[in-house]
Amino acid sequence: MSLLRLAIKTSIHQASLCQLTSRTGTRMASTITSTIVGKSGRIYTIGNVIREHPQVPHLKIYKAESENESFVVKRVPEQFHNLSKQIASEVDCSRHLRIHVDCQDGERFLIYRYFKTTMLPLIQDHPEIPAPESLKILRNVGEAIQELHAKDWLHNDVKPDNILVDWESDSEGNMQVTDALLGDFDISYNLPPGAVLQSSQAIGNVMWRSPEGQTGRGITKASDVYSFGLVLLTAFSCLFAFGGGPFLIINNINDMIAKGISPEQEILTRHFTFFGLPPEALFKQINSEEWTSTLTLWSKIAEEIVRQHPEDKFESWGQDMPPDVYSAISAMTNIDPTARPTMAQVLAHEWWTNE
Repeated sequence: MSLLRLAIKTSIHQASLCQLTSRTGTRMASTITSTIVGKSGRIYTIGNVIREHPQVPHLKIYKAESENESFVVKRVPEQFHNLSKQIASEVDCSRHLRIHVDCQDGERFLIYRYFKTTMLPLIQDHPEIPAPESLKILRNVGEAIQELHAKDWLHNDVKPDNILVDWESDSEGNMQVTDALLGDFDISYNLPPGAVLQSSQAIGNVMWRSPEGQTGRGITKASDVYSFGLVLLTAFSCLFAFGGGPFLIINNINDMIAKGISPEQEILTRHFTFFGLPPEALFKQINSEEWTSTLTLWSKIAEEIVRQHPEDKFESWGQDMPPDVYSAISAMTNIDPTARPTMAQVLAHEWWTNE
């Protein structure tokens, strides 16, 4: 598959969590004590740092222990803390969403079950995982998105890093997935039926956003469907060596930026190459002359790439997939957001039950 060399710059400004935290008007302590007491009264002993925050040092994520169980302790800004609690109150019986199991309101800690891994490292490091077990993960994620959509919530950040997985090996060494949940609701949004989300900045992770998500305009439940389609495509490509799924992932973002190529431009041009040029329906939903001009320019680059390399189109390399899987992913990654299926339709597709 050809490498996409782009020379046009885009201007997308994202507010960092530093800014989000400062707007709450509340300072957080820069360190964490060795133990914290949750609202439940349970005591958690803080262990090693699982993840540093790139912009805000005190928003580290820790592993913790309590009563011979492992947990994750995450400190968040006030608005995210309140948002997570609101979502938890609406989907408190969910079997597919990673809802916090405890909290501490004073320092705004959220406490979650600890999981062994996330989806992408699992399928990359363990290609031997049985197909039914990988399908179990993907089905759980689909059910999770549908649970949110049924309550008129957009997840806005569906990606492999937010898919938490626990697994074990049976007596013969075969991997068995014991649980898989969709987590991280920091940028979730409650959207009334028929409405669209209009933001001043892109929403979600650059590699997993829908075309409209890259612009921050015209975002709906269909945007989650698109992101989930990318997750499915990447999972099947890793597990079964189908086509060009790995080309959805950019590993050299900093190098690209140094050359004057924005990640948003690179990703969208690839998507226009793979899945088709932007139709008028996308421009209508985005409703921005500036973005229409930018996307039209990028689409011309994609059109030229397809002219020189027609094999780069998904309709070409996607033929390696089973026909029902190809048709499902094609529908989910339709560049036209109004033409994508709902999550209920995705979950009803025949490929989930076909061998």
